[in-house]
Amino acid sequence: MTLVSTFAPAHRGARRTSAALLAGFAAAIVVAAPAAAQQAEPGAYVVARAGAQVDSDVKPTQVLAKGQTVAKTTPTLPRNVDHNAGFTGELGMGYDFGGVRLEGTAGYDTANVNVKALSDKKYAGAGRTKSFDLGVAAYVDLVRDGPFKPFVGGGIGASRVNYSVDRHSVDKTRGTLKPAVGIIDKDWGFRWHLDAGVNYDIAPKTSIELLGRYAQTSGMKVQGTAIDENLTRQSMDYKLKNTSTSIMVGLRQKF
Repeated sequence: MTLVSTFAPAHRGARRTSAALLAGFAAAIVVAAPAAAQQAEPGAYVVARAGAQVDSDVKPTQVLAKGQTVAKTTPTLPRNVDHNAGFTGELGMGYDFGGVRLEGTAGYDTANVNVKALSDKKYAGAGRTKSFDLGVAAYVDLVRDGPFKPFVGGGIGASRVNYSVDRHSVDKTRGTLKPAVGIIDKDWGFRWHLDAGVNYDIAPKTSIELLGRYAQTSGMKVQGTAIDENLTRQSMDYKLKNTSTSIMVGLRQKF
């Protein structure tokens, strides 16, 4: 997995704008729910979604034990680890109460680290992040007339995130043991997401959808290892937070 220490201002602004827009869509649930519930037909359904994580980042925060210090010669991970575009998908079951839907889903996400952003003349980086997600979500169909039906919603749950990332010296004269820092560990975290999309009915009980999602997972603690220029190995803990913006297409089938 490749790590990124800096982000362009436009990159940060786009991410904040996406989160703000999705938060605004979610706020519309309170206003739209009563009207939508009056027109929708109830029924259970299954759903499958797949797509791409167009932007995902990992933010590692080093946690030092009491009295622990880190030498200046010890390599560290950047504050933000950028990833390339990756896969995201989920399967679930839900119930439409009449414009207000509840779902339970299981999902999988994976993305490789942006190696180019993590590497420089002194260090080379590599890695990958994978996660298994479990959660529940609620959605409101804002329009019930016609084939196109926009919706908003969001959910909460837990995510088992597997990190494998390292940053090592490109000096080949030291052999296999050389200045490096990395994490190979996994932990559960709390996950939430905000969604907005549009649904199209291709049959009375069958629909396809296009969905945008902003998700965040936090509360994870993993162990890393660093080797300084004196080839002294040191363990250190990190708190991690994941953020991602995804686009998915889905298929919903009512029973």
